[in-house]
Amino acid sequence: MPFEQILFALLHLLAFAYWLGGDIGAFYASTLLTDEKREPAGRVAAAKILSDVDLAPRICLLLTFPTGLALANAKGWLQVGGAPVVAAFVIAIAWIYGVVRMHLTHGGGAWMKRGDIVLRYVFLAGLASAAVGGLAGVIDLPLFLALKFLALAFAIAMGLVIRKMLEPFGPAFATLATDGPDEQTNQTIKSCLDRARPAVVAIWAALATAAWLGVSTPM
Repeated sequence: MPFEQILFALLHLLAFAYWLGGDIGAFYASTLLTDEKREPAGRVAAAKILSDVDLAPRICLLLTFPTGLALANAKGWLQVGGAPVVAAFVIAIAWIYGVVRMHLTHGGGAWMKRGDIVLRYVFLAGLASAAVGGLAGVIDLPLFLALKFLALAFAIAMGLVIRKMLEPFGPAFATLATDGPDEQTNQTIKSCLDRARPAVVAIWAALATAAWLGVSTPM
């Protein structure tokens, strides 16, 4: 197998591994965060661990597409050429810079948050359109790639749903950190995370499906 195919296959697999592994770690940290028997300081520490660990999946989500596109181009599954592959990596790296900056600055400003959300909707629409076009035969896209695009689009959609579900979490957690827990704060934190967990598991299912599609395709 040529070196570039090995390289891009490795990068694509690492993106999957760190996405799923980081998500599982964040999921576990969320159970510590909702444990009302723990001291507030311990729950705050669990929230920091959750936030830091969750950075890996957010980065890997953005690396999944360019590494997959590069692999598909190297394997001949798609004939897109080098320029779109380079452009995909440049966009992903710039986007990752923004995500990391938002993480380090605890938000990065309203315009960065809005820009990130808009980009996710654009990414979702592009992937879903390509997947539907491939499945319908409108564009020349192998079936397994169309299904992988659909799985990634679903994962992005679930991520947006999770963000919506967690909107009340921030103010409630700020109250926990500054004033300590009370019944309303505990209930808000618990209900937010309980609602989000099924969507997280749905993302894991989408990732497993995408991985199965990849490994079951002859190299």
